[in-house]
Amino acid sequence: MSELKLIRKFRANPPTHPWITVGPGQDCAIVSWNARRDLAYKIDQVIEGTHFVLTGPGAARPFDVGWKAMAKACSDIAATGFWPVAATVAVNLRKGSKEALAMELYRGLTACCRKYKFGLAGGDLATSEQGLSVVVSLLGEGPRNSAWLRRGARAGDTLLVTGRLGASLHSRGHLRFSPRLPEAEKIRQIVPGAVHACIDITDGLSRDLHHLCQESGVGATLDSQLIPFSAAARKIARAGGRSELEQALGDGEDFELLLAVESRAAERLLRRWRGRVPLTRIGRIERKLDILIRTNGALQRLTNVGYEHR
Repeated sequence: MSELKLIRKFRANPPTHPWITVGPGQDCAIVSWNARRDLAYKIDQVIEGTHFVLTGPGAARPFDVGWKAMAKACSDIAATGFWPVAATVAVNLRKGSKEALAMELYRGLTACCRKYKFGLAGGDLATSEQGLSVVVSLLGEGPRNSAWLRRGARAGDTLLVTGRLGASLHSRGHLRFSPRLPEAEKIRQIVPGAVHACIDITDGLSRDLHHLCQESGVGATLDSQLIPFSAAARKIARAGGRSELEQALGDGEDFELLLAVESRAAERLLRRWRGRVPLTRIGRIERKLDILIRTNGALQRLTNVGYEHR
């Protein structure tokens, strides 16, 4: 496999964006942006053996690895309520890898860029004795002083979640998930200024709710009967595995959005919500710092459990 040959192929037709004035092939990409807009910057990675495997049960295709690497970074941009503009990618291939693997990986990366209409501005390619790894740096943009953060939730806010939770790792949904960029954009359009805090669910609903509450200095109450479970989680539970609730709280890698929204705006948002991806009320933010869950009519403390990326 020739590194220079691969780079020429990668440069041939990269996804573009109007803000990228100089793209792949130079020492640096050049991005020109409207100074009246804010930029969000994210760096993320996927590593063979930690975030995916290429052999055995649950093996990922190289395309899936590329898609997941780019979509993970997009999910964090979605959690700010912004939209991606330009990505750079660093790929480390195991020595001896076939060119077909690298090209399939590249197709996965660029498929995500093209679907969400942002550019691939450049990158770096290396080989080593270690496994495959992909590092994505991503710029996003949005209105000035409007980024959704983990901090900012207020007592009385309604907790909303996109999609359905649980069993992403078991169902391989963690490989080809859709980052909730369109949903975040729609929420911003329907209730501008009403999202007080947001986080994408990568470590499980329980742990990421704890993150949001700790950053905001608040507590929360969840209602277990309102939490939307995935079909895969229900299937596992019916087969005698862990309950849907256990999976949703602790599995991770769902890449859904958990939002704290001003209560009246949340009602308006739910009334007007349309589309393939559901939006569900699952609880509320409380003034007391306790994080509780209502199960079978009784309130109990919500244990901080979650997925560990080892």
